[in-house]
Amino acid sequence: MGFLRKFRLFKLGRVAWALLLTGFFWGFQGRVLKSHFGPDEMMNIYGVWHPPLWQVFLANLGFWSKFVRPMSAIYYLPLFHFFKLNPVPYNAARIVLLGVNTLLFYQVARLISGSWWTAVLASFPVAYQANLGNLAFDGAFIYDALCGGLLFGALLYYLHARRGRAHLGIGQTFIFLALYICALDAKEMAVSLPVLVFVYEAARDYGLFDWRNLLRRLVPALAAGGVTLIYILGKSIGAGSLTNIDAYRPVFTWARFSESSIRFINTIFYTDGFTMEHTLTLWAALLCAGVIGLFRCRRDPRWILLWVWVMVTPLPIVFLPGRGAALLYLVAAGWAIAAAMMLRSVAWLLSRHLFLGRLGRFATMSVCLFLCAAAYASETRTAHRYQVYGYLLTGKDTAEIIKNVKNMNLHPKPGSTVLFLHDPAPDTYDITFISTLVWDDHSLKIWQQDQSHLPQEDVWKMDYVIDYADGKFIILKQPNS
Repeated sequence: MGFLRKFRLFKLGRVAWALLLTGFFWGFQGRVLKSHFGPDEMMNIYGVWHPPLWQVFLANLGFWSKFVRPMSAIYYLPLFHFFKLNPVPYNAARIVLLGVNTLLFYQVARLISGSWWTAVLASFPVAYQANLGNLAFDGAFIYDALCGGLLFGALLYYLHARRGRAHLGIGQTFIFLALYICALDAKEMAVSLPVLVFVYEAARDYGLFDWRNLLRRLVPALAAGGVTLIYILGKSIGAGSLTNIDAYRPVFTWARFSESSIRFINTIFYTDGFTMEHTLTLWAALLCAGVIGLFRCRRDPRWILLWVWVMVTPLPIVFLPGRGAALLYLVAAGWAIAAAMMLRSVAWLLSRHLFLGRLGRFATMSVCLFLCAAAYASETRTAHRYQVYGYLLTGKDTAEIIKNVKNMNLHPKPGSTVLFLHDPAPDTYDITFISTLVWDDHSLKIWQQDQSHLPQEDVWKMDYVIDYADGKFIILKQPNS
């Protein structure tokens, strides 16, 4: 009877914390339904809608091609097909995706930490982190959400497949590589996965020196490393690569590295007090925990894996200017597991030493979990209140342009040429993307005079000439007018 009572309390505790995490997730993510399209989303939708579908499909297979993040097609194309430019279904789909990501991450954290309540606590910052709020509120960051979910899924598959097996089989290796390629097709941040798997295997039985078995275990990581090399060479060399754009051209200097690293740590930990000295100290402390784990704690690879996680995942963006917020999704996930494991160690020490066994470990960890979850919820709610209004305003100009294009009640004939003399955003191509998507016609040829600077005699050769004044579009010319 005593065992049954403990078992029921254990199951009840899991259910209670699952409900708390679910309530926390929805309490912050629920407002996402009110969001507009992000400022870059029209470009993103156009990028996978305009090419032929077969080309988008092949770009996902040819992951090294210059096609930018083709995996976003699985999000954008079905939603656009059924809902056009209504943002609510996109927001709902993004909430579901982030919810699935949280579940996948919980399983990863549980396998790494070996503790369900550590995994629950680590999942709170992944469920919602106010400083990374644009991941949820701005659909333009769908790349990061997709990449995070696919990377969590690939890592979870690998960890599950390795349980009770000496190494992955050929079929399992191909499945792991397929998931990894999908993550790469979502965003470049996924390149850290082979390093995590390599360290997990190399550190797992450190000191046993069974090189033959080690090489077998490292085959998936080495194969994923080969995929990464092909990916980097294909994406970064030649015309059309992102590195040809100033915003994506890395600057390999200590100044850039330190500035970005400080900003990343401050963003993740809700502070502005970290300096580079503090950051180096934090890294060193985690590294010491990893070394102690390898040499003194029965070859425990978890801490060294987490140290590599938080050091490697920022590398794709640490040398780029001004990166942060949603792009730190994977980085924050590593720190979340590390912080939760540290809390677990504190709870264990309290249960064993301070309370001398009078409070059970379950009671101690529940108190610690509750206090930390409450403190985190309070902090994120404060930050959320200040930021959510700004997030909800994001894309409001885009929504206004979409509305104005629809209000023209214009349906250009297929194959027509359309010229916008002036538009609400003259420094962008937004009106080209928006008008093409509103009319949903691949055959239209659209120009912006602010961008093209056509001669006057060519202006009136267009089938449609449209101006913009006083907050609305004015049709100056159309066939038979």
